[in-house]
Amino acid sequence: MSQIRGFYPVILIPDSIRQFCADNPIPVLEESATPTIKLPLTPRPPVLTNFRYSLVIQLWIASVAVVMLVNWLFGMSLMAFGSSLVCASVSAVAAFSYLRFVDFQVRDRYKQRLAEYQQQLVKYESYQWRHLQLKGKEIEQYNSLLQERYKRLLRLLKKIVQPPAGQGKGGVQQGVSEKQFFVYLCRYFSGFYDFCMGGEFPIPGTSLCYTADFILVHQLTGLAIDIEIDEPYDGRTGKPHHCVDRGKDSRRNQFFLEKNWVVIRFSELQVVKYPDACCKVIARVIFQITGDYRGLVQLGNVADLLLHKQWTVKEAVYMSRSKFRNLYLSNNFYKST
Repeated sequence: MSQIRGFYPVILIPDSIRQFCADNPIPVLEESATPTIKLPLTPRPPVLTNFRYSLVIQLWIASVAVVMLVNWLFGMSLMAFGSSLVCASVSAVAAFSYLRFVDFQVRDRYKQRLAEYQQQLVKYESYQWRHLQLKGKEIEQYNSLLQERYKRLLRLLKKIVQPPAGQGKGGVQQGVSEKQFFVYLCRYFSGFYDFCMGGEFPIPGTSLCYTADFILVHQLTGLAIDIEIDEPYDGRTGKPHHCVDRGKDSRRNQFFLEKNWVVIRFSELQVVKYPDACCKVIARVIFQITGDYRGLVQLGNVADLLLHKQWTVKEAVYMSRSKFRNLYLSNNFYKST
């Protein structure tokens, strides 16, 4: 249930579900010869206070202004005036260098903690899978505990907002990669999930609707997931889409989170090039929330999904001009629209 800020996949979990998982840990099959491994905690992303750089610039400007004012009032010598400006500039550069050094250290420590977390998570999942191979009373007891947990989660999620029955994409145009990815969702999640392409959710106070790319609902618990595929720009108009420095997606995400929906966003490149790995991300989120390991069993040998940096408006405009989408769509039997 973790993500790296500024990168796809984006995984957003409602606070109510996070609290449920903290209060109701997934049962672990006990084995006397093996110590219990707990689910590791996600490291907090570093908080970089960028305002400090602005403060250094403001102080440098203020010091230059003071030097010029003193020179104007008292007539400093040219050497004293130049020396004062040099000292102020050197101090500003030194302050900038120190702040950059501190930020690099913070980032390095976070990367180290994140790497340790990923290793612990792999050990935890391996531990769960290994113990799930046990048979007899241990499995029966585990399944009994898991069923009780399903019921508690179902009670929490019984108020989730579903789209009106029979709704699909309507008049909204499907993205070029959606139909192909739907095939992979059918491959890995048929049988114990309800899923579909699309579904419209009225936005309160307006005549508009939010339209989901995919809806996936875990039958046993009612866990609902909104799965989105984000492309950097429209293939016909070149208009930037899903830019991280715009608030449109954030408002949409909050709409679903407030309804107790999980939101998972992939970049179009990830879905086109690594569809199996994207499905593994979905299966892992389901496992970590519900304890249902069936999806992960099918995807256990699939490599983890490679991260993809989110883009700004400026970067999306550049990608549109360079026809970035064609680089991966044309190699995967898609045609840009």
